Amino acid sequence: MTKKNSKRNLYWFTFGLFILFLFSPVCVKFLTDTWGETWLTFIRPLLICTTIISACFVVKQKSIALAILFIFMITTICEWVMIRNYSIYMDIDHFMAFATTNLEESTTFASNNLQALWYIVPMVFLFIFISIGYIYSVAPNFSIRLKTFLICTGITLLGVIPFGKINDIHTFHDVKSSIFDNTLTTPPMNIAHLAKITIRKIHRSMQTNDFVFNSTRTNQVNSKEIYVLAIGESVRYANCSLNGTYPRKTMPLLECQSNLLFFHDYYSGGCSTSISVPMLVTRATAEENSLSYQERSIVQVFNENDFTTVVIKRGILSQISSAYLYQGVDYTVDVSSDAEVFQKVDSLSKEHDKLFIMFQLQGSHFYYDNFPEEFNKWSPNCKYDKGVESDSLYINGYDNTILYTEYLLNSMLDSLEKQDAIAAVWYVSDHGQTITATQGWHGSVCDENEYHVPLCIWYSDEYKLYNENAIKQLGNHIHTPINSDNIFYTICGMTHIELPESYAHEKWDISSDKFEVHPRKIIVAGQIRNLDE
Repeated sequence: MTKKNSKRNLYWFTFGLFILFLFSPVCVKFLTDTWGETWLTFIRPLLICTTIISACFVVKQKSIALAILFIFMITTICEWVMIRNYSIYMDIDHFMAFATTNLEESTTFASNNLQALWYIVPMVFLFIFISIGYIYSVAPNFSIRLKTFLICTGITLLGVIPFGKINDIHTFHDVKSSIFDNTLTTPPMNIAHLAKITIRKIHRSMQTNDFVFNSTRTNQVNSKEIYVLAIGESVRYANCSLNGTYPRKTMPLLECQSNLLFFHDYYSGGCSTSISVPMLVTRATAEENSLSYQERSIVQVFNENDFTTVVIKRGILSQISSAYLYQGVDYTVDVSSDAEVFQKVDSLSKEHDKLFIMFQLQGSHFYYDNFPEEFNKWSPNCKYDKGVESDSLYINGYDNTILYTEYLLNSMLDSLEKQDAIAAVWYVSDHGQTITATQGWHGSVCDENEYHVPLCIWYSDEYKLYNENAIKQLGNHIHTPINSDNIFYTICGMTHIELPESYAHEKWDISSDKFEVHPRKIIVAGQIRNLDE
C-alpha cells in the first residue's frame, strides 16, 4: 500500500469515526429502550451526522473545522448524560433548566453524577484521538470532498421530510418548514437550536422596561395589607397529606389551619421550573407563552397600586436570565436557605404597611436533602443513609423535605395572623416529580405526578372581612379543574385590582362569581398538550 493510499484510508477512517462519535448517543438510546420508534427516527440523526462531518471536511482550514467539531462534541456529551441518566434526549425544558440553574444546584447535580465521568472522560480522549487522525490525514482532492458533501446533504434533505405526512405538504413553505423543524429537533442539532431559543427569550425579555398594565384598585382600605406569593419546588400533590389520601402526615400543621384552602385538581403549566414559574407570575399560558417575556409579572400590578414590592431571590428567581420576571420590583433580597426566606418575610412584613412579596423555595428539589436533622422523620433516606439499598430511600427523603417546607410555611402563616393585617398567601409548587427507588426527575416523563401539584390559599381573619365573597367563591372551587392560567387573575381578583379590558380575564379568576372552567394545557418539550382531552 502506497503512502498516498494509506493517508487516504486514514482520512476515510477518521471520517467514519467522527460520524460514529456524533451518532453514538442516538444509537445507544435506540438499541436499548426505544425499539418502538420508527427507523426514520434512527436514520435521520445518522444522515444529519454524516452531513455535518462532510461539511467540516470540506472546510479548508482544519482549525475552523475542529472548532465546529468541538462544539458538536459538547452536544454529544450532553446527550450522553441525558440518555445515561434519564433515557431521553435533551429538550427545551431541560436546556432552560440548565441555563437558569444556580451554582448550588449545579454543584449538587455534578457531585451526584460523578459516575458520568466514566463515559465523559473516555469520550473526550476519543475525540482528541480522532482529531489527531484528522489533522494528519490527507483528504482526497477538493472535488471529491465537495461531491461527498453534496450527496450527503441531498440524501439528508430527503430524509428529514416526514414521508408519513407527505399528503400534508402542499407548498414550498411546507417543505422548508418540514426540513428545518425536523433537522433542528434531531440530535446533534437539537442542542444548538435550544441554545438559540434560550438566548432569544432572554434577549426579548429585556425589552419590557416601559411596560405598564394601567391597573387600578376598586376597594382601597386604610388597614395594613400583606400579600405573599410563595412558589414551591418539585412538590407533587400525591405526597401532600392535605389531599386526604396520603397515609404519611407530611403536612400535619397546615391541616390545622382553619383559614387554609387546599385545591385538589390544580395542574402546573409545565413540568420544569423554567417553563412553569414564568406562567405562574405572568399572564402567560401554554398557547400565549410569549407573554411571559413580552409583559411584566404580577409584581408590576402591585407596583401600580402603591404597594412595596419585594422579591426574595432563591431558586430560579436568583438567576440573571430570570430577572425579567421581577422587573420594576422595589427591592430584591438575596438569601442562601429556605429558613432565611421566611425570616426575611417576617421582618419585612413588620416594616411595611402595604406589602407584596414573591419568592421561590429550594423545597423538594432533587436530591431531596433540603431538611435539617430534626425533620429526619422517615428513614432510610438519600441524605443521611447514602449507600443504603432501599426501595423507599428517595421517597423518604422527599417526604422529609415536604414536612420541613410545611413547617416553615406554617410558621409564616402564624406570624402573619398575629399582625392583625389584611393578609393572603398563595402557595403553589412549580411542578411535581417522578420518583423511583434510586432516582428523581421531572420534565422527562411528564405524567400526572409531574404536573398535578398542590395549591394552597391562606387568608387572615381580617382578610375574610375585607373580601368575604372571594373566600366563598374559592371554597366553591377546591375540587374544580384549574391550572396556572388562573393564578395571575385570581391574585388580582382577591386584592381588588382591576385590569384594563385588554388584559382582564375575569372568567379565569377562581375568586370571582364569573369564573368559568377552561381546558388545561401544558407545555412539554416545547409542545402544547391538552390535559383534559
